[in-house]
Amino acid sequence: MKRIQSELFAPYRFMGVVTGDASPSVRSTFVGKKATLSVLCPIDNVIVQYNGKKLRAIGMSDPLNDKITAVASSSSSVFAAAGNTISSLKFCREVSDSIDIGAPVKMMTLIGTQLVAIDVTSGIHVIETSDDTFQMSLLMEGSDNFEITSICHPSTYLNKIVVGSSEGRLRIINIRTGKVIHEFQRNFGSAITILEQTTALDVLAIGMANGEVLLFNVKLDKVLATFRHDAKITNIAFRDDGEAAMVTADQNGTMAVWDLEKQELIGKITGTHTNEINCLHFLAGEPIMLSASHDNSLRLWIFDSADGMPRELIRLEGHSKPCASVKFVSKNEVLSAGKDGSVRKYDVTSLTMRQKLGSVAQQKKGALPPNGNTEVQNVAEMAFGWQREAAWNNVFCRQVNDTKVTTWQTRNNTHGEFNLEHDRFKKKVDFIDATATALCVSPCHIDQFNAQSGRHVHSFTNTAPSKSKKKDSKRRAPKKSFIMSNGSLVNDTPAADSAITSLSVDQLGKELMSTDEEGHMVFWSIATKKITARMFKKDVKLGISAPCPANSLVAVVSIAENGAESVILVDTVCHRVARAFETVGKKVNAITFSSDGKWLLVADNESYIRVFDVATSQLIDVLLFSKPCISMSYSETGQYLATVHEGERAIYTWFNKLLYAIHVNVKAHEPDYLPTWEGNEEDEIVNFDDEDDDTSTVMDLNLKAIKELQIDENLVTFSGLPSSRWANLPDLAMIKERNKPTDAPKKIKQAPFFLSAAATLDGFEFETENMEEDMNGDSRHITSKRNLLELESSFAKVLRNATTKDNLLAAFKTLQEMSLSAIDFQIRALNSQTLPIFFRMLLEVLKTKNNFELVQAYAATALKTHRSIVWNATDEPEHQELSEVLEEMAKYQRDSWNEMENLFVENMAVVQWIKNALL
Repeated sequence: MKRIQSELFAPYRFMGVVTGDASPSVRSTFVGKKATLSVLCPIDNVIVQYNGKKLRAIGMSDPLNDKITAVASSSSSVFAAAGNTISSLKFCREVSDSIDIGAPVKMMTLIGTQLVAIDVTSGIHVIETSDDTFQMSLLMEGSDNFEITSICHPSTYLNKIVVGSSEGRLRIINIRTGKVIHEFQRNFGSAITILEQTTALDVLAIGMANGEVLLFNVKLDKVLATFRHDAKITNIAFRDDGEAAMVTADQNGTMAVWDLEKQELIGKITGTHTNEINCLHFLAGEPIMLSASHDNSLRLWIFDSADGMPRELIRLEGHSKPCASVKFVSKNEVLSAGKDGSVRKYDVTSLTMRQKLGSVAQQKKGALPPNGNTEVQNVAEMAFGWQREAAWNNVFCRQVNDTKVTTWQTRNNTHGEFNLEHDRFKKKVDFIDATATALCVSPCHIDQFNAQSGRHVHSFTNTAPSKSKKKDSKRRAPKKSFIMSNGSLVNDTPAADSAITSLSVDQLGKELMSTDEEGHMVFWSIATKKITARMFKKDVKLGISAPCPANSLVAVVSIAENGAESVILVDTVCHRVARAFETVGKKVNAITFSSDGKWLLVADNESYIRVFDVATSQLIDVLLFSKPCISMSYSETGQYLATVHEGERAIYTWFNKLLYAIHVNVKAHEPDYLPTWEGNEEDEIVNFDDEDDDTSTVMDLNLKAIKELQIDENLVTFSGLPSSRWANLPDLAMIKERNKPTDAPKKIKQAPFFLSAAATLDGFEFETENMEEDMNGDSRHITSKRNLLELESSFAKVLRNATTKDNLLAAFKTLQEMSLSAIDFQIRALNSQTLPIFFRMLLEVLKTKNNFELVQAYAATALKTHRSIVWNATDEPEHQELSEVLEEMAKYQRDSWNEMENLFVENMAVVQWIKNALL
């Protein structure tokens, strides 16, 4: 999915997508004689690699420039077609080579070292991949009267491929010469959708769009057997473990197992895959089959039953239809509800942790629904409560066009034992068209249900609050239900005159806020079931709402008569509008707050997510995607943002740059600011698993330079370096002395084998005398050199050549960039000639009032290390120069500190007076 770079958020990873629309490729790699099986699934513009035995994700490729349409693999390489380009990935990670063929690729197959690709114009491209070469060796132009729809390489047919067309014809083509060797005169009467080599030579299985499967002998031009499905054939596979069995799949997700010897149907598997099956593959020599489908699932099957039918061994799946809602339920766990009626849980930090809680149409074992209908319903909204998670259900889902609310448990990852639906929706004819329009969960525990038992507790009705406190205090006995046995209300007073659009409960669980389409905001006391306050916005409709997790604000969508939408922030304590954001897009799809309540995120139907600063009411960032966001959720720690986009089955997670990046450009934009694809030169395909993506963020270098400058020349400014870079510098020698080992090195019991030895009459003796003489000689040689030559460090040379103020400041910059140990060494390496220049450098830096703490640390270290030179009172010129520099430095520092001390004392006096004064 494409997106524009954001200032506040960077992509982290996507979750929930197992396989894409393109067919997976099964790859076998060999380490010695041991073979490792892996499944390569193209998803959007990346390839996800799964372990073939357990279907665990083990790797992901680098992102390609376009959506992947075909994948082929060998034991040494992986080839992927994206747009007009075919790329080679040696280890299914980095792109090692690529070639442009001029047209999009729709299918590929690998024959030895030759890669055969078919483009959308039915052109045939043959690419040589041997000996680290990746170049085109043959190109056959496509024809209008023969549209290639399938391809197969018959076993033992050297350099030959068989292609099928949409008209039901077959051709044999030599990929070495580029000639059509033979075209069968037989017309099969329907489009050929799949060609597969059988376990017998010269025999191919032909799957067609009319549901027929033919076993065809290409050598004799003869149909050996015919099988039939009810829908278009999409894939065929044959067992090669000694059993004569064939498995076929159609576009409805049905798999059929056939006995080839008896030419009869063994059985069908329905209901497991809900969409077209695009891959069937038997493991070599084993009764294990892999199936992949467009319903976003991978399954392993084992044929170990007596009747020849397989049973499911391993399942890896996600939402079969696009997601509708997402919600963070813990620090790292995300709940998602999809249009397939299922609720799933994922872990943001793990690729393998995923769990299906169940489906909306799921029933208890042995129980049937009252009307016998198990149709899956779309989930429209999801609510979550973390209190008493272990005691009762804590997740609730509202379905489209339904009054029933389904319940779930995140602790046990299961469907709830009951659903929430009042009897009046079943008995009263007036409620036959009623649907649930809003849902929320109170933090402590419009219809109120108990989350523990599922029983109906109360219905909030539009009755005026009682003005007599005396009567209210005497009301202790529970009132009778105002809902009669026929399902009708006693006083026929609903909560609002129009449809309820949103519900929100405060953090204390004391007050419920409801909004309707006529602009009413009604506040209810959950304890007394009475209205405590009302708010009304004239000539507007109120839409969805989102409470702030950190305060009493609630964001509500306001829709004017002309259709213009805005977002208002309502203070539920004062019952007033605190903020209003007018520029939020044409139609708001989702709103949420950050975990600390500082940001408000608004997603519209034009693929934008606007980030507002609540305190200043300023627009601080705008995210642009290729598809609109329909639901989003912020993690409780503020680390991650999860988004769900229209038509996407994936959950996209983004991390907050403010928690990880050093410099983030947070600035106010104009209210109508919108990024565009044309105006952004750095737009790219999202790679949610690229390690370099988070480092390639938009860092404002000008902002970084401004932060390094002084606010005012008269103010003392610190360097901004961490204390570990300077605080321990004066005591570094003491720290090193303390960290020395306490025990002396122990003598080795046995001498190493490489010590020199000499043969004697009694055996062998080590030559120790010569070694000691050599060592003593080397030591004397080194000592004599040290006495003759005084060592000078590189920093000392820089100081000696520094003659101007700029040179001294540059030398300080060089010292500042060194490590702590290197700084200590450079200071210790100073001699009596360079020490005055060093203090002159510190004085010049002190006059600029920059790097104040570094100057103090460097000066303290130099005085402590070279105290013998400083205290040596001689008439030598360098000592006199050192004394003058130290006196000038002490005077300047004393004056600067007195100025700061006076300011500190004045501020302390004012603060103390304010604390003690009776104001």
